[in-house]
Amino acid sequence: MVEPAVNVVVETPVLEVRDLRMFIHADRGTRIVRAVNGLSFSLGAGRTMGIIGESGSGKSMASLSILRLLPRGARVEAGEVLFGGENLLKKSDSEMRRIRGRHIAMILQDPMVSLDPLFRVGEQVAEPLRTHQGLSGETLRRRVIELLGAVGIPAPESRFDQYPHQMSGGMLQRIVGAAAISCGPELLIADEPTTALDPTVQAQYLDLLEELQDRTGLSLIVITHDLGVAARLCDDVIVMYAGRAAERGSVRDIFERPAHPYTQALLSTLPGRRAPGEHKRLKTIDGQPPDLAALPPGCPFAPRCPRADDRCRTETPPEIALDPTHMAACWYASDA
Repeated sequence: MVEPAVNVVVETPVLEVRDLRMFIHADRGTRIVRAVNGLSFSLGAGRTMGIIGESGSGKSMASLSILRLLPRGARVEAGEVLFGGENLLKKSDSEMRRIRGRHIAMILQDPMVSLDPLFRVGEQVAEPLRTHQGLSGETLRRRVIELLGAVGIPAPESRFDQYPHQMSGGMLQRIVGAAAISCGPELLIADEPTTALDPTVQAQYLDLLEELQDRTGLSLIVITHDLGVAARLCDDVIVMYAGRAAERGSVRDIFERPAHPYTQALLSTLPGRRAPGEHKRLKTIDGQPPDLAALPPGCPFAPRCPRADDRCRTETPPEIALDPTHMAACWYASDA
């Protein structure tokens, strides 16, 4: 008897990045900084991807490349950014303007950069709704007030007419969040969303992001240097170093089975990772991040890695699969 065929439905990722490479012409074009150097990952519907690493590792440049909001002198030279199966790098500027805010939204780390001090906050939250959904008048005002209440702004009716300088940092971050989710995007990118917040407000804001995701089902990319934020929010994590993914896997893979020496070094700097009886002084990672305009041969982490040998210093390691969802760009990843 012939068994009936079983149709397996493979869900298209919300976002798929393939071998993304981006460079910046620095110092009036005399130096080429390879800020993103072969990044690949995919993000499923309703999942949260964390991108972590030191300052200058390429985290924010990767997100700006996805949205094609690169600074002057920066250019994507290769790769694909597939959103809903369509390559954003092939879209026209007008097509990208329709996608930003409506389908993909971003929360920048400093709300004072996102908000214009000369305009009332209600008007700034209203702008995406006016542009993408054509709302106006009292209908628009009611929708903005509803959004302000949804992100935890007290007395939203009176806050609508206030200016950014009249609000605390935590409230401004919530205002930016309200604008980002106003049109119901499928993907939200949060770049260092808690950097400017004190611990109490930070916890409240993380609660808000989780609540928004639960309520709307949106996919989320969280860019952070705070490992605690990544551990709490993320399903999957990419550890970036020198523009590359040093390691990527589930949050459990990264925090419980780190395979790359850089990931291990990052985690060792956390106070809670010290072994019983170990000296209380916090650990640091020796050396400095490499100059992205003059990367050394071989593994970019080799000059700082206590396990590096001649092969590490001369041959660039590929991503080595430890299991179907866990990869590390280290010649000796499997030994970990």
